Amino acid sequence: MLVVKKIKVFVLILSSLFIAIGCTKKFEKLNTNPALLSEEIVTSEYLLSGVQYGIGAGLGASDIGDYAGMTVRGDNAPFVDHFDDGAWNAAYTSFGNNLAAIIRKTKDDPAMVNKKAIARILKVWVFSQATDIYGDIPYTESNKAPDEAVVAPRYDTQESIYQDFFKELKEAAAELDDNKASFGNADLYYGGNVSKWKKFANSLRLRLALRVRYVNAQMAQTNMSDLQESDLITSMADNAVISTLDDIEGHRNSGYNVIVNSPDEAARQDFVAHQPVGKALLDVLVGSSPRNNPLDPRTKVIADTAVLNGTTLTPPQPAFGFRAQPLLGSVPVENKYPYGGGSISQFSLFWYVAVIKQPILKSSEVYFALAEATLFNLRPGDANSYFKKGIEASVAETKDLYESGAAQMPALLNLMYGPGVDAAGFLDYKEMKNSEITAFLASPATTLSGSDEQKLEQIINQKIIALYPNTLEGWSDWRRTGYPRVLVASNEQSTFKGVSPRRQHYPNNEKLVNIANNKEAVERMGGVDDMMKRIWWDANTAAPHLHSGTVLSQPEPWR
Repeated sequence: MLVVKKIKVFVLILSSLFIAIGCTKKFEKLNTNPALLSEEIVTSEYLLSGVQYGIGAGLGASDIGDYAGMTVRGDNAPFVDHFDDGAWNAAYTSFGNNLAAIIRKTKDDPAMVNKKAIARILKVWVFSQATDIYGDIPYTESNKAPDEAVVAPRYDTQESIYQDFFKELKEAAAELDDNKASFGNADLYYGGNVSKWKKFANSLRLRLALRVRYVNAQMAQTNMSDLQESDLITSMADNAVISTLDDIEGHRNSGYNVIVNSPDEAARQDFVAHQPVGKALLDVLVGSSPRNNPLDPRTKVIADTAVLNGTTLTPPQPAFGFRAQPLLGSVPVENKYPYGGGSISQFSLFWYVAVIKQPILKSSEVYFALAEATLFNLRPGDANSYFKKGIEASVAETKDLYESGAAQMPALLNLMYGPGVDAAGFLDYKEMKNSEITAFLASPATTLSGSDEQKLEQIINQKIIALYPNTLEGWSDWRRTGYPRVLVASNEQSTFKGVSPRRQHYPNNEKLVNIANNKEAVERMGGVDDMMKRIWWDANTAAPHLHSGTVLSQPEPWR
């Protein structure tokens, strides 16, 4: 127990260093160890724990969630040209450097093969996030040892990066050995369980194989064939999750910190977490019917009904129910909330308790990936069966979200709304009752129907529910398939006029310091560092990507 607590303390320290370093504008520091921590001094265990905790804390970037229709920023600000260097810093300033350090520390020791393999797997995770956001990025010349650092690394093509991803994941999974040492309790995902890491590597490879199926069908097919007999994440017990910490002030769930523990009094004066649910996500949850019956039981755990009035917690009222609005559209600038700021659904308070299980890779995503793969003959199997299993897994994962948050909810409600709040009534309404689950799982919504393209839309729509809060994955699925149908209405302040962006700009430092290599990468995209440029795997030009429309003058009468 003492060892675990020491690891937690170090994780928090290391995470703080990551944040501090992520703000640096000095390019020459991008390929050196963070905070000048010596590889000889810092153990692999400490480095891994810091990376794992940071990955969990970094999920759910708001802008990217908006692009996929999963979230809407609190002020529903229009899409504008800008860049976000969060994923860039993770790859080159913090996580990528530390994983590379683990690989260097363990590469010549046969007894440490598991540590090296796990670091290789997580490095693919980190760099897949970066390349999926920006496109071509530095890869082979990045994250070198301090005495070999390349100040101005060249940009690899995304195609070559993906080829290396598949090689790394295949080799690392093969290296994992149940009979050799691992990270033990320092591994915050699996506690050093090597078998589960094999499933993680294979499942990540499955995700990436689907990513490329529109641009290189043979690459997708080859990797699918290789994975045919491989173990995957197919149960909650195998899910990669990390719990936020409750034993040190300020390092609880970030949502809790915002609404309860923030030093900024102005930001928390009403204790309301202002994060509206995206229309695409809520449309999928409530269904297309105005009186969808039965209601998907996940809806009330993921989202609140639009009835929280000021600081008063009131019972659900069917006259209002669940409601969302499109991303900023054809409404006057002075009227960004056509329904009123208090009359649209927010993400449920279950996302804002102090301790929450942050999902990294889950069985529900794997089942939906298998459903898509079998639908398009990338592997044998029954797409509908995998689809049903994906929904069942997502329902179970959402019920776990409710159950893990229920014990914390009375204290949170009391803190937010004062004594006397009917916490029991609130929890009774929010609970996913067995009768509701049974009715939903027996409904037509859980069976694929129609053409292959219509079935694909059903798969991705259900997958988007399961993915939250991993909004990057949702955005990636939207870019490659066109689903879910994201409604983005045009606005005079928006750069993109009714469509979602397809990538992020490169960080400004790259344009100022790594000039030649950055320019070469931009030239491969047509000479413009444009957020509407497609990255390599975003090749499905026939997908129904342009879902522009107008904002409704009245709320949808969903429930």
